[in-house]
Amino acid sequence: MSTEGNTSNVDIIKCETCGADLVFDPGKGVLACPYCSNAVKIAVEASQERDYFAYENFGGTESFGINFKCPNCNADVVFEKETAGQCPFCGATCVLEKSAMPGIKPDSVLPFSVDKGGASESGKKWIKKRWFAPSAAKKAFSIDNMNGVYAPCFSFTADTFSDYQGRLGEHYTVMVGSGKNRHPETRTRWFTVSGVYSMLLRDIVIESSSHLDQKQMDKIGPFDIPNSVGFKKDFLAGFSAERHNETIKQCFGIAKQKMTSQIRAGILSKYRYDVVDYLNINTTYNTVRFRHILLPLWVCAFRFKQKVFNFFVNGRTGKAAGKYPISPVRVAFAVIGGLAVVAGAVFLILKMMAS
Repeated sequence: MSTEGNTSNVDIIKCETCGADLVFDPGKGVLACPYCSNAVKIAVEASQERDYFAYENFGGTESFGINFKCPNCNADVVFEKETAGQCPFCGATCVLEKSAMPGIKPDSVLPFSVDKGGASESGKKWIKKRWFAPSAAKKAFSIDNMNGVYAPCFSFTADTFSDYQGRLGEHYTVMVGSGKNRHPETRTRWFTVSGVYSMLLRDIVIESSSHLDQKQMDKIGPFDIPNSVGFKKDFLAGFSAERHNETIKQCFGIAKQKMTSQIRAGILSKYRYDVVDYLNINTTYNTVRFRHILLPLWVCAFRFKQKVFNFFVNGRTGKAAGKYPISPVRVAFAVIGGLAVVAGAVFLILKMMAS
């Protein structure tokens, strides 16, 4: 008998029909049985933010699953049940880590909505478009190597107050010289600025994965953070999650760099200018809140010439990005082709000048 319409409030649920473990179905957004039609809805709760300053130097342990340590790439991976599997980042066999790992438990999760089939299609299209990748590397792609992983991130919201001073310039044109030498000249009128500026910055997301950097995360983004929900291990059923690699203090340091850029842009938008000589900003971060959020990624690890390459697919949009091997032969052909085009253009220019 199907339990479609029921609500789950436990971490692991068995199928009432056949006894198998239910897994999260990205397409339907429910816990589904992989062997029969049974499905269970997940009770969704709103995610809560925490006070950053209360956790700034946090060194404790908030467990949320079974910890595995990859002996090959050192990834810290969490599964929802005690079953050793392959590392989603390099394919090595994971070894159960008996002791709990230090870190902050997730507050929020953005569930998968792209299934494995959709992610694999995105991955195939992505790798086919990498012209510099060797043909053999493209053939190394396999749907069996595609794994669903929740990547750890910290999302920060801050109420900021800044005082600033700077020197901006506005260009203007004057006519100089006389007779045949009369011509326009661009000059700069400099003026100083100072004042105060308040800005509320929301959902500044910083990745904390040991296998994904901020640049790669931005490439496969954006993620629809407002659609995240309160964390439940039900969403991990059939998937895994990586524990955060950087401390919350380190992540907030990176977040402040992004916040400073937005504050700077906000201040400059108040003035009419063409060039900035300097702009000194001193910012106080008053109320700062954070959420440890898990973002959905499909990860493909494939080997080529004894080296592991990863590429990632956004588990919400299907957007793909990552690293891949480069073929020296294809690069050489591209360079030769480029030089041929340049040589041809130079030849035509010289020919036109001679005629």
